[in-house]
Amino acid sequence: MKKLITSTCIVFVVTSTAIAQRWSPEWGLNYVYTEPLGSMTHNIRQGNGVSLGFSLLTPSRRFSVGAEIQYTQYGFDKSRQRYDMDDGTTADMEVTVSNAFANFLLAGRYYIIKEGKFQPYLSAKGGCSNDPTDLSIYDPDDDDHCEPVESDMLQRDGTLIGSLGAGFRLDFSTMIRKMKPGQFFVDFSTNVTQGGTVRYMNTDAPSHHPTNHSATDAVQAEFINTQTQVVHSHHVGTLYSSPVQLLDFNFGVCYRLTR
Repeated sequence: MKKLITSTCIVFVVTSTAIAQRWSPEWGLNYVYTEPLGSMTHNIRQGNGVSLGFSLLTPSRRFSVGAEIQYTQYGFDKSRQRYDMDDGTTADMEVTVSNAFANFLLAGRYYIIKEGKFQPYLSAKGGCSNDPTDLSIYDPDDDDHCEPVESDMLQRDGTLIGSLGAGFRLDFSTMIRKMKPGQFFVDFSTNVTQGGTVRYMNTDAPSHHPTNHSATDAVQAEFINTQTQVVHSHHVGTLYSSPVQLLDFNFGVCYRLTR
């Protein structure tokens, strides 16, 4: 058993070293604009977010595999609410509600043209989507809003998702001092995402279509002043249920570590 473990460790180290020497690591950072599709168009206007990705380019430079994290906000509401203080006085507080989704994906690319200034590609991704709605209460006199007076998770759901896309990247390496060709790229891509049914909220939903039956309930947030134990109620949006159907457009940069 000991010999087996030792042999496995040796194989793992040798393989990892070989991959590190031959495969090229890449990091990408993108702005993401998201448009809903299907029944989601009744409940979401659009979303804005960022994605961070890491991938390994194969020695052939034709394929890459990696992982991506994407965070997109599609609803936000800020209002003033009367709040009871511990000394018996009252003060206006800022109540903010944010709706977002966070995607955790495994990603792969196939480069149609693997070298040169212009490199088009096809992509496929799969993973999970997490859809939280957060409520926070801030003191308006606290300019930097470092710490909320109170916070709560109002709604959270998730589902499996998959996407197909296409894009291209432009090699800008020679325009940056001391960079070799194939190190720095500007990247453009678009993806269509499909997934299972998910329950989510939106404080900024568009006007509902008459045939839209995905709205399930209005949500009242109840939070307690931890010092006075006074319960406050605040309408924060409506709960919806529909399959995940999204179209996103990505613009960003990519850096490749070369030797």
